[in-house]
Amino acid sequence: MVDKRFSSAAFEACGLDSDAARKLADLLADEIQKELHKMLTAKLLIIIERLNGMGHRLKLAYPPVPGEISYSDEWEDETGYHCKMRVALDTVVSTGYAHLIMADDDVLTKTF
Repeated sequence: MVDKRFSSAAFEACGLDSDAARKLADLLADEIQKELHKMLTAKLLIIIERLNGMGHRLKLAYPPVPGEISYSDEWEDETGYHCKMRVALDTVVSTGYAHLIMADDDVLTKTF
């Protein structure tokens, strides 16, 4: 859950571009991914059910994990493996804690 652990003060206490700030930012990305996963899983299921109502037979390809959900309409018979349709949702959350530096007249974002 995104909570007070990720306040501005918590990041400031870690220091700019520090290992501690990187770890906290990584934890924040994980928590955001978990929150999004709950919402996206529910919404994708509604879409999958709508597609299945139109004649597809989509089912989970493997257990969903935060950032990765996959459905497929697949089967195997004497002629081999068949996959009519695949619907997958992959999400990426990026976070970081750094500062801006002035270089000449440009403001550049520091890479980390």
